[in-house]
Amino acid sequence: MNLKELLEILLENKPSTKLRERKEELFDLIPELRSCEKFDQHSKWHPYDVLEHIFHVVDNVDPTIELRLAALFHDTAKPETFDLDKEGRGHFPKHGIKSVKKFNEFANKYNLDKTQIDIISRLIECHDDYLYDSEKTNKLIKTFTKDEIELLYNLQKADLLAQSEEYRYLLESYEIGKNKLLSKYERSSNEEYHI
Repeated sequence: MNLKELLEILLENKPSTKLRERKEELFDLIPELRSCEKFDQHSKWHPYDVLEHIFHVVDNVDPTIELRLAALFHDTAKPETFDLDKEGRGHFPKHGIKSVKKFNEFANKYNLDKTQIDIISRLIECHDDYLYDSEKTNKLIKTFTKDEIELLYNLQKADLLAQSEEYRYLLESYEIGKNKLLSKYERSSNEEYHI
């Protein structure tokens, strides 16, 4: 598998089918994904290993290169950031930031478009900065334009749908948070907050 083939697969209706069929080739292209296979997250939130979770998120986001690549890389640093607490629960401190580094290495190696690298990196870094968390509001407004908030919401919703079904009730909170955040953009005379 080369980059062109990967990008074509990512734009298909259900990319995970071919990604699973060509898993070894995918691992050759993105070695970080190999350590995600069969990696138990030790979390009631996650019924899948890291790789299966990633594949589900890739299927669940809208079919754009930016969202599909963000989904593919968003948890790649989980195995190396894994920490097991005294209760046996898995935690992955700063895995978003470290996953951005892995994506940037890949993006620079294959000379991806700088504009795409920028938005994909920001999506990966903030994929756990939930839109309904008022403490994160200022950070998100400074990091994303109004249109980009829709992309982040799309990624976060797909991420939740790839977790345990018992947490699907949070989808309503995600939607409310997104709408509250978008209303802050609308009340401002300056639509572009991105710095």
